[in-house]
Amino acid sequence: MEKKRKRFYITIIILLLLLLIGAIIYIFCNQQNGSPILPTDENAVTWEGEQKAPRLQNGQKGIAIPGFDTLVFTSNQTHQKVNFFNPVENDCLFRMTLYVNDEALWQSGYCAAGNGYYDIDISKPLIAGDYSAYLKVECFKADGTPLNGAKVELKLLVQEDNLK
Repeated sequence: MEKKRKRFYITIIILLLLLLIGAIIYIFCNQQNGSPILPTDENAVTWEGEQKAPRLQNGQKGIAIPGFDTLVFTSNQTHQKVNFFNPVENDCLFRMTLYVNDEALWQSGYCAAGNGYYDIDISKPLIAGDYSAYLKVECFKADGTPLNGAKVELKLLVQEDNLK
């Protein structure tokens, strides 16, 4: 009887140790670095250089990041062509917001370095004309820590379709 009791206790101890080891392994395998990771925007595509986009009527480029003074949109539509990107040499994420007359019309997700946007959908169509606008660029470390950002003031020209 004594041997059975001893064997029973040893079995219980072994099972408890196995459970404890399993719990420790589970905790270490599922543990993050202690800080949340920002999700990168799945709509951003690999940046391959500037695309054909609406141009000023005199042929000048309307978009250059970082820093441009004119952006050209097509009137009466929400889908627009742009060249917004996070340069590959950056080691941070960009979140870009386009403001027209101090109203946010588009915001990206967290765009990783080397990615960008050729096509965006603004929240409402604009009629032909000149608008005051700016692109707010917020920068973040992958763990969500905010870094410096920029407010790129620009002139938005909305004109009839000239992308042909």
